[in-house]
Amino acid sequence: MIRRFVSPLAAVAVLAVASAAAAGDYIVVASTDPSLVRGQSLDAGGRVELAPGRTLTLMHASGDVLRLKGAPGGIVLPARKANQAEADRLAILKVMVAPAARQTVGSTRTRSGICPSPESLATLDAIVQVHAAGCASSAGEALESWLAAHAPAGS
Repeated sequence: MIRRFVSPLAAVAVLAVASAAAAGDYIVVASTDPSLVRGQSLDAGGRVELAPGRTLTLMHASGDVLRLKGAPGGIVLPARKANQAEADRLAILKVMVAPAARQTVGSTRTRSGICPSPESLATLDAIVQVHAAGCASSAGEALESWLAAHAPAGS
């Protein structure tokens, strides 16, 4: 009986680790290279083909935003891993940032009440919670404002 129980648990553990690793440590929030699309996941330490003159703005699972400039032969992303809580938050932010998710859902009223104004959402955790509660439009606007406020200076 224990054998039948251990095998499924091992499979679930392997899938959980694999899905966390597949999630990536960074998401693209802006790029001047058309092959790097908004919402795309990238792994820390990975090589990205980013030509000279092109820029790439990434958000790490911790909320840090960094802008990288292209170089001959591409660039290597900073080696920085996310913990599980950051990876879970980044998975939701990825959905919010992706181009297809930027459509207006309609009303700003949900089953739990009225959505908060985007201006009242000051942290990434608050933005993610509001998105999960069904207020995608408010959360999306708040995320765009947050990214603009936290983007590195310069181009």
